[in-house]
Amino acid sequence: MNEASKDLHRIAMELTAISESALEYCTDQFDIPRFQRIAEIGQELLQMVSAEELPPFDKEVASTAGYTTPKLDVRGAVFDDDGRVLLVREILDGDRWTLPGGWCDVGDTPRGSIEREVHEEAGVPVRAGHLAAILDREFWGHQPPLDHHCYKLLFVCEALAPVDLSYTSDETSEIGWFAVDALPELSESRILPSQIELLHRHWLRPGPADLD
Repeated sequence: MNEASKDLHRIAMELTAISESALEYCTDQFDIPRFQRIAEIGQELLQMVSAEELPPFDKEVASTAGYTTPKLDVRGAVFDDDGRVLLVREILDGDRWTLPGGWCDVGDTPRGSIEREVHEEAGVPVRAGHLAAILDREFWGHQPPLDHHCYKLLFVCEALAPVDLSYTSDETSEIGWFAVDALPELSESRILPSQIELLHRHWLRPGPADLD
């Protein structure tokens, strides 16, 4: 994505967030359609830079979205004694590889979310022992762009049982250990090589979480 597209994407997300937050509090019958139109314009702009077809604009959804805040994506890194990282192969993303993880669920803690995700996707119980980074997805060049703002919480996790490399799930077709300097094709929508390197540094020398 070039710089002009990045700027357009940022503007579109900001327009959408402003309109949805305004609709949460607006009671004026004449202003409501104006804020809905702002949300519609934001979606039109997003579609111009999106790699995928977005769902059609829905006034009811826009009007009930509530005050808009970033979504939280959690990712967990497990390393073996040789410093290799455990990756899973995502069925829904062209069989590319990624760190286990996903969206935080309502009612769950960040730690509970990542421990559950790693167990479900990689088949191994873990303890999330160290928060390595809180990152703004927009700053890191993930592709394709999302239609909403997202923060990424990256954890270094400790395996509590042996890893079974024959494990598969509804979401993952394969799991495997990889050297940090010899990674397979990654799902760059979910994780980047530089973020795995960041996690590896925290595994070697735990310290304060990196912050954007």
